[in-house]
Amino acid sequence: MIAAEQTQAIFGSFFLGDSEFALPVAHVQEVVNPCEAYTAVPLGPDYLLGIFNLRGTIVPVVDLRRLLDLPGAGRQHAQKVAIVEHGDSCVGLLFDRTGEIFRDNRDERSDLVRSANGVVSAVFKKDHGRRLVQVLDIAAIFALKNVPRQTAAAAAGGHLRGQRGQRRQCISFRVGPSTCALGIETIQEILKVERVTENVFAVDDCIGTIDLRGTVVPVIDFPGLLRFRDTDRSAGATSGERRVVVIRLRNELFGLLVDAVDSLVQYFPDDVMRFPMLNRDRAEMFVGCISRPDGDILLLDHSKVLSEREVDTITQGHSALYQAASGQQGARDSHASVRRTYITFAIDNTYAVGINEVREILERPPALLQPPGLPDHVLGLVNLRGELVAIVDARRLYGKGDAPSQGKVLVFKGQRVHFGLVVDSVEAIVSFSDKDRMKLPELFYKNTGAGAEDVHEAVEVSDQHGNRRNMLLLNAEALADRIERSFAA
Repeated sequence: MIAAEQTQAIFGSFFLGDSEFALPVAHVQEVVNPCEAYTAVPLGPDYLLGIFNLRGTIVPVVDLRRLLDLPGAGRQHAQKVAIVEHGDSCVGLLFDRTGEIFRDNRDERSDLVRSANGVVSAVFKKDHGRRLVQVLDIAAIFALKNVPRQTAAAAAGGHLRGQRGQRRQCISFRVGPSTCALGIETIQEILKVERVTENVFAVDDCIGTIDLRGTVVPVIDFPGLLRFRDTDRSAGATSGERRVVVIRLRNELFGLLVDAVDSLVQYFPDDVMRFPMLNRDRAEMFVGCISRPDGDILLLDHSKVLSEREVDTITQGHSALYQAASGQQGARDSHASVRRTYITFAIDNTYAVGINEVREILERPPALLQPPGLPDHVLGLVNLRGELVAIVDARRLYGKGDAPSQGKVLVFKGQRVHFGLVVDSVEAIVSFSDKDRMKLPELFYKNTGAGAEDVHEAVEVSDQHGNRRNMLLLNAEALADRIERSFAA
């Protein structure tokens, strides 16, 4: 799982007024403050502000607000310029203020949205669809007419790469009076959170937890950890510009609450200078100092941010929460003791499916799109927030007659088909141990007709009155495969 996460693209978001956009961090060389005045370029388009000198390199700067034809203008106090590279060229993009760092979550992304000029290529639906982040297509920006481009080799000091080693990137952030940074590859996400949930496991500088898509993440007040001030456990601890920087330590996620995220910074290994530490308690955390004209940056080793004792102390209280939220077992747990959570539903018999497999639960749509050529068990299509979802009648699929008019719809997302399964009713959310799962005899599912390939296991559970009953465990992946094959037939 860790290897898969590491391959996900990392995006940085930013704002133009109230609109939020994102760029792939791999294309961002660095983020700098805008200069006071740009040198005008003759015959340039209106969205080209001009050029400026960045440490000996001439960089053209595009006003994204004008490029995207967004209302409002004028200099904002938090404006920044992202130096973006593509192929052997680079350009500066002016924006109003920075947002978050996040990894590409395909469940949140829609590639159906594209602007007329192709500059916006996709949308991330964050916070359960309440917040839309538009993805800028780097290639489309560089393909715009009349945008001059400086070579990335010159802008990055390309002639020095062979001598100085591979260029690296880090994210800088403010912690009390200091500016610190972590390597971009070590950061999982950077989030603005409304509040941190207090609990009895808040120990030392850990002030509580946040829920990150079902994973419980402990949050450490980083200025308090570095003894710049007392640990802030107040209700306003996450207010203002404060952000949570999420890192992974010993296969668990931790959040560092910092005062503000500053910039994306590029550096070379020989830019990092060692400095003496008076206090040796956390000396291993500090890799060195990156000296820049606008201030020095303390580069940190993420693996040394917390000591072994601190990791043990924090995770000891949270271990049960980690397992309940993510279904992962610790190294000390046996496979048989892991408890998982399921949604139970009825189609004559009682079925259960892993709660993580179900995207959402809907009322049966009153009207459906009816394109020709749909399989018999597909009632139609519905537009669900920009995605077409095939509504499948579970009773027809399993040869049990038609679905009730008031049934519920369990929404799943397969590799190629986004579908909803109409069931008689949704009953409950239950959890049970893996050791309670029973493999069904081969004779049972070979002779049960339709749906046999989707159900190979069952579990016996007790209801609230102590009565025992059997539930059939639905294999959502096998179900998705069969529905996808039916569309191809």
